[in-house]
Amino acid sequence: MRLSLNLNNAINLKAKAPLLLHSLCISTSADLTLAFRSVSTPSKPVPLTLSLTRTTTASLPSPFTRCGATMATAAGVQVKDHIELTEIEEKIFGRLLDTCRHFDLKTQLRVAGGWVRDKLLGKACYDIDIALENMLGSEFAEKVQEYLSSTGEELQGRTAIIKSNPEQSKHLETAKMRLFDLWIDFVNLRCEDYCENSRIPMMKFGTAEDDAYRRDLTINSLFYNISTKSVEDFTKRGIDDLKFGRIVTPSPPKATFLDDPLRVLRAIRFGARFGFTLDEELKKAASSDEVKKALAQKVTRERIGTEIDLMISGNQPAKAIDHICDLTLFWVVFDHHEKIEPAVSDSEECYRLSAAYLDATWKLIQLIGYSSFDGEQRRLCLYSALFLPLCSATYKDEKAKKMPAVKHIFNNSLKLKSSDAETVINVLKSLDKFLSLIPALLSNGDIQLMEVEWGREFVDVPVTSKLRVLTGLLLREIQDYWRVALLVSTLLYPTDIDFSQDILDKNFQLEKRTDLFVSVENAIVKLGLEKVWDLKPLVNGKDIMNVLQLKVGGPLVREWQQKVLRWQLAHPSGTSEECLDWMRECVDSKRQKVE
Repeated sequence: MRLSLNLNNAINLKAKAPLLLHSLCISTSADLTLAFRSVSTPSKPVPLTLSLTRTTTASLPSPFTRCGATMATAAGVQVKDHIELTEIEEKIFGRLLDTCRHFDLKTQLRVAGGWVRDKLLGKACYDIDIALENMLGSEFAEKVQEYLSSTGEELQGRTAIIKSNPEQSKHLETAKMRLFDLWIDFVNLRCEDYCENSRIPMMKFGTAEDDAYRRDLTINSLFYNISTKSVEDFTKRGIDDLKFGRIVTPSPPKATFLDDPLRVLRAIRFGARFGFTLDEELKKAASSDEVKKALAQKVTRERIGTEIDLMISGNQPAKAIDHICDLTLFWVVFDHHEKIEPAVSDSEECYRLSAAYLDATWKLIQLIGYSSFDGEQRRLCLYSALFLPLCSATYKDEKAKKMPAVKHIFNNSLKLKSSDAETVINVLKSLDKFLSLIPALLSNGDIQLMEVEWGREFVDVPVTSKLRVLTGLLLREIQDYWRVALLVSTLLYPTDIDFSQDILDKNFQLEKRTDLFVSVENAIVKLGLEKVWDLKPLVNGKDIMNVLQLKVGGPLVREWQQKVLRWQLAHPSGTSEECLDWMRECVDSKRQKVE
């Protein structure tokens, strides 16, 4: 029996794949980080007049929104009209303002970007970026330390300088210091000019308005002025886009994406994370051939892999992959080897199926129980589902050796860890075996096991113990990821029916597949195999050599180690003496036959 899903079947299906709306769930990190960022200039700064309507006051004809107490609600998104600081934020901002007053520094301190966005959404945020108007971040950090020393406040270590690393999107050197047991980053303001073939900009100083227009999205372009305690919206639409759940670029989207094509993936990630709608002009620009080419040529694969990994690890991975499919970016992002076999002749149908498998898997994870899988298991489970249509696809490396196509995507297209590729490949390889075991596991071994290539001889295994032995050996191969393999297998069971079209049509039969997962999981636990890879051998190599009357080890000892493992799985209550007695009987029997 072979795995029924193959690439030829996958790419001959018509994809419908309607988008699904997912609920909003935003996670927070555990560490608080402050970063002082630079700002940049658009070609033509736009004069700004912003009005924010409140229930008790008139509109304010300026980019500044004063603190208030009401909530603004639209399109299901609740947006606060003021920012409430935590005690630690009050202390941090107070020390920074005290530093400015002490040295008479003529600079405005503004919190920029995601912190402002999340605070307005009523979410806790521990990633604070502070934009300095007219001085280097390293200079300001030195002033903070000098001020704290003058007041007798204990310093928590010295200022560290982190060099710029443009390839990793670290465009400026950063001064780093500890304040109130928290690491704070200081970076000077910047404006950005881009070269044609690079997403790494040339730097110079700018204004807060410049900075707002050079950011990736309007919802990330808001500022909180620490001195005036006001929210500043220089694009005149950041707050409205937040209220109405829109993903929009501050500047024309095509120019924004051509300057830095990574912003396309960031727009997708934020759209999925918050459940916001991608702007039509943004979608048109993101799916254009020019932007696709720029994304493939200007952005390092490491950065693409980082963004994809954030999507897969985020709260709405299925929505993110749907966006990538809708914008026809799938094969730009998940670039496969040019000599993949079988050839991907109809790529859209293949990637729509990939997206649908991931969607089904994501829903199953939530139905089965989020806590049944740890973070790495969830992440690699989703990757396994995403690349399921490519499970039988291969390419030849420089030595003409056949390699899994998935390996190329992980190692070359996404530049993720080699261990990630190995785990996903092992999960996909295990599906045939898992699918062959499921009928017997469901019937407590009362039906005959389906034939599948296990790569071993099992003539020495009692028929009544064969299910436990085969299941144990399989779980030892994939170890902690056996539940991942089981979940993916449920999408393909039973094997005599091709569910690909149902999956594409979003007819996932989730309740049925959840019941199947739970039943097989319980059967495996009942067999006592949940952590079978931790099973310690009853006899060691020296014991085996003694029974075989060998002076040195070799292939024969390794062969008997596998036989002993199978005996141990077949006899879970067996002792080392019983195992050795069995070995002696086998050896004596073989000698008698030879004689």
